[in-house]
Amino acid sequence: MKANLLERVSASVGLGLMVAALFGVLGSTETQALTFNDCSTCHPSTNNVTRHHNLTLAPRQLSCYGDPGAQPVTGCHQMVLDPVSNTYVFAPFRDCLNCHKTTVHYDKHGSYLASWMMLAGVQPGNAPLWTQITAFTPVNPAAKQYQACYRCHSYNAFGAAPTGVSPVISKSNIPLTDQPMELNPNNLSAHPVQVSLNAQAGSYAPKNLTIQQMTTTWSSVGNQTMACGDCHATPTTAGVTPTQYLLNGPRVYWPYDRNGKLWSLGDLRSGTNTWSTDLFCVNCHPLYSGGSWKNNVHAEGDHQDSYTVDGKSYSGVPCVSCHSVIPHGNKRSRLIAYGYGSSTPDPYPYIINTNTALLRGFKKASTPFSYNEGNCWSSARQCGDHSSSRMTYDW
Repeated sequence: MKANLLERVSASVGLGLMVAALFGVLGSTETQALTFNDCSTCHPSTNNVTRHHNLTLAPRQLSCYGDPGAQPVTGCHQMVLDPVSNTYVFAPFRDCLNCHKTTVHYDKHGSYLASWMMLAGVQPGNAPLWTQITAFTPVNPAAKQYQACYRCHSYNAFGAAPTGVSPVISKSNIPLTDQPMELNPNNLSAHPVQVSLNAQAGSYAPKNLTIQQMTTTWSSVGNQTMACGDCHATPTTAGVTPTQYLLNGPRVYWPYDRNGKLWSLGDLRSGTNTWSTDLFCVNCHPLYSGGSWKNNVHAEGDHQDSYTVDGKSYSGVPCVSCHSVIPHGNKRSRLIAYGYGSSTPDPYPYIINTNTALLRGFKKASTPFSYNEGNCWSSARQCGDHSSSRMTYDW
């Protein structure tokens, strides 16, 4: 029985011998002592193990693991019921918040970004379009910055999240999402973190944006990759940031402006809410410059009219009425999110809600200026020109 348990845990979490007890269906307990080698699988040095035990566990009369469901919690790690075998198995990394509040790791992101090349990381395996990746290969030290980030922002850390949304709540009070799932090269769209846009296997032509849609830093369109630190920043010394998501760059407001209102195309057309110096996306994408738009969807006049969306008035279509709030990647092209009327709406926090995300169908056009009304489909009353399905749309 013990061997089967260890094999299951090793296969499912890749952490080796990290099991403390097995609770059978009749309540029997088989205890197995943890060794330094066991704990060092996650806590990489003997000193680290000793420090956790002597400074954290022993003074509080805690153990490495606790009884399942016990309150108050008696250990850092818990056992969870495996519905297949009907036995209890070690829960990987799910109970960290019992001891470690989110502020601890939040405040350490500066050192993570600065020293990622000295940290252990993981390389995700392969998975189909918009599927959570559950197989990871350890990389120590990390060869790419994303490998260090994936170690915690993935199934490797928080376990099953089939929609991409984990049960872990960030300091921004938003659920953490599965980044390898979002940045999967088999998705229809993704920022070029793992691979360049031209190498994004799941995307159909045109895969990249045009040079006019990018700032000069990213002028080799389709052939460049980026790092997590290009978009995400170190927390300030006060441990806070003016916006959600630890955003990086001279412009850090998304999806809301500094007044707490969703950005809209009307802001760009009218030059309001200091969009040119505040809107996060403009760090890399010159959406509107020199009096010209960079695609004909944004340029469409009625997209800049007054809109009432989810009971609030806007001087144009809100950006997140069409695009994902979390723009890492998506199962649809051009980071499009589905909401109102869709049979497969995106969950929060990828959308604000289904009254704000208005599309239920989208098909990428062959050029930025060849979109027509049929490329988008919506049942929302605000989108009357797109009220019928006219082609085969993305997922």
